[in-house]
Amino acid sequence: MTEANKNQQDEVSQEEKVEVENLNENISKKEDENNLEDKVRELNEKYLRLLAENENLRKNHQQEKEDILKYGSFSFAQEILNLTDNLDRAFQIFKHDEKFKTDEFKNILSGIEMIEKDLISSLEKNSIKYIDCLNKPFDPNFHQAVGEKESEKESGIVIEEVQKGYTLHDRLLRPSMVLVSKKPTK
Repeated sequence: MTEANKNQQDEVSQEEKVEVENLNENISKKEDENNLEDKVRELNEKYLRLLAENENLRKNHQQEKEDILKYGSFSFAQEILNLTDNLDRAFQIFKHDEKFKTDEFKNILSGIEMIEKDLISSLEKNSIKYIDCLNKPFDPNFHQAVGEKESEKESGIVIEEVQKGYTLHDRLLRPSMVLVSKKPTK
């Protein structure tokens, strides 16, 4: 090979080297860009997950706050039901006993009746509602059967209420204690 050919080949190889280096640099830049895009995508996904988690925490906190406001009086409401029961028992005694049907007890009876109506009204204003159960099918979600009683009614119907049941908003405060009908034995 001649010196001119060798110089020409060195120039071509030098140009190829420069071209390869440029290509390598471009590839390296592309890889860096891809790495940066991956990193940005990863950080964006992490940010969105954290944002969603934060929103869920906020909603849970809001729901807990609403529940506390709505059901915070649950134990107080259960205690007040004892007062309601006792007042109802006293009212039933006065109402059904002959010795209390005289004129002098009529005022007491009407006074107790007014107190009972006010108490029921106050309970309803505070979303404490009586569970109406008589002559309705037994529902274990709202009734507690304390026994069965033979009856001409279809089996499984509430025929007697032993103790009143109540709900607070949509939650059971106290189940109705009931007697449930059963077919008479022959």
